[in-house]
Amino acid sequence: MMLPQQIHQQILTRNFSEAEKQILEALQTEPDNADFYYLRGVLRSYQGKLTLSIEDLKKALFYDPKHTDAAVCLSVILNDIGRYDEAKIIFEQANQSVFIKQLGEDEQIDRRFAVKHFEMGDMYFRYRRYDEAIEEYNKAIVLDPTAIPVHIRRAKAFAKKGFLTRAIQELQQLKIQNPRELTIRIQLGLLHYSQANVLDAELEWESVLEEEPLHREAMSYLELIKNKQK
Repeated sequence: MMLPQQIHQQILTRNFSEAEKQILEALQTEPDNADFYYLRGVLRSYQGKLTLSIEDLKKALFYDPKHTDAAVCLSVILNDIGRYDEAKIIFEQANQSVFIKQLGEDEQIDRRFAVKHFEMGDMYFRYRRYDEAIEEYNKAIVLDPTAIPVHIRRAKAFAKKGFLTRAIQELQQLKIQNPRELTIRIQLGLLHYSQANVLDAELEWESVLEEEPLHREAMSYLELIKNKQK
């Protein structure tokens, strides 16, 4: 019998018939193993069988309420079909225990849940549900304050809501704490540019080139400004 990781690889390589066969065999041996219901849910989502996929993912969470991969996958599908509130409830139920335990008790678990909150935040961001996105980014930051991409994404969400000053302040503070992280300066420049603060934007992007002279994004944005000034 294949291990769950091997079955997952079969799904990713679109060897669906073999993956389904292995999952059925596994469930006959371990009918209460959440991993195999999760994998069948993923398989069926790839096949476009969303109703069956939802059923399997819910079974995975029935057998393991803390199965974060199943929760995230189910939440994505529910969001895609417009069942937003149900999607949020599913994920919150799956990870509630993280906030009950003492933060930092297990850093690996904290980081894993932080990644899932980041994914949930990005999902809400895609659907322009910025309040929910910010809420998820906040949870990710609580669990892993060092995750720079989450801070940047939260700043973007603030900007989308019209809180541009707050977004800029967040990135400026982040830049002070991480002076070598060029992505922060790129994003800060974009926020300045969005407010027509061309000079401040130029300063940020030029500072990137001082650190990395062939930085493509910085060069492209400065070239854009140059062309517009002609």
